[in-house]
Amino acid sequence: MAENRSDTILKMRDMRVSFKTANGLVHAVRGVDLDVRRGETVAVVGESGSGKSVTIKQIMGIRSHNAIVESGSIEFTYVDEGGTERTVDLMKLSEREHTKLKGRHIAMVFQDPLTSLDPTMTIERQLSESIVEHTDLRGAALHERCVELLDLVGITDVEARLKSYPHQLSGGMRQRVVIAIALSCNPDLLICDEPTTALDVTIQARILELVLELQRRLGIAVIFITHNLGVVAKVADHVNVMYAGKIVESGTTQDVFFDPRHPYTWGLLSSMPSVSVDREERLYTIPGNPPNMLNEIEGDAFAPRNAYALEIDFVEEPPRFQVNDHHWAATWLLDPRAPKVEMPQQLRERIAQMREEEVA
Repeated sequence: MAENRSDTILKMRDMRVSFKTANGLVHAVRGVDLDVRRGETVAVVGESGSGKSVTIKQIMGIRSHNAIVESGSIEFTYVDEGGTERTVDLMKLSEREHTKLKGRHIAMVFQDPLTSLDPTMTIERQLSESIVEHTDLRGAALHERCVELLDLVGITDVEARLKSYPHQLSGGMRQRVVIAIALSCNPDLLICDEPTTALDVTIQARILELVLELQRRLGIAVIFITHNLGVVAKVADHVNVMYAGKIVESGTTQDVFFDPRHPYTWGLLSSMPSVSVDREERLYTIPGNPPNMLNEIEGDAFAPRNAYALEIDFVEEPPRFQVNDHHWAATWLLDPRAPKVEMPQQLRERIAQMREEEVA
């Protein structure tokens, strides 16, 4: 990275998004801040419905007709074709201006590769679309670039695959094609929205290894959205834990996995299966249900499910408490005035196991 380049590629501040429904406003995202640095993989993790995808789709300008963006800014820093570093607020761009950045500087890989690809178009035509839109490559040079991209993502018999249609490829191969399309114009930021969810376990591992290898080789920044903490441990440098439309804990992967501070993070880590745990032992589940986002939330949204909740949790939302320079959690348990609460013994044992597995 050049010395004069900005270290932070994306800075999201106070993002708030609601959806109009027949029953009222659903407050899906409630004041999210997110930072992504060049060459870094940032994970956003949480249960289904926590607001992960809605938050990240604001970067791509993907909004449904009933969405209301109540506040928020997204500063994106990129280097234009002339080599000049530029910073823009994605929330203030016109649709045309946003489209120029999408594909060229920001790209996204979605959950289901079959629905991401057009069943009526060959793989080569779909690979070519973004390249034609954003570059001057045509003819033989364009074909060469398509061959290079499939080779980059580990697809063999490239010429035959370029002439194929999506239904003629396996699920893992389709996802590799989708990743190749996302990388076709060498983006600065790659967003992966649960890209392994629709794949079997063996293929999941290969796709994760591929994303990691490409991230290291190309030096791009990656945002990885998932509900699978096992995936997070393998791919992320920095982890943001979301609950009820807010980030409740943020830190390096080491911080969040080995020194978690929010009771919700404790619950997520406790519910991770382990190869060293007795099969007869029942897997931990977080009690209760997530809040109804149609209702106004008072205090800490996790309080009704939190066995360690204090009285103040039900009346006042906790601020962020800094654990170290790169780790914070929004829980009243970190307030110096709060009674000292240790994480559950079961989780301590689980963390010890994870440390052993990491060393092994």
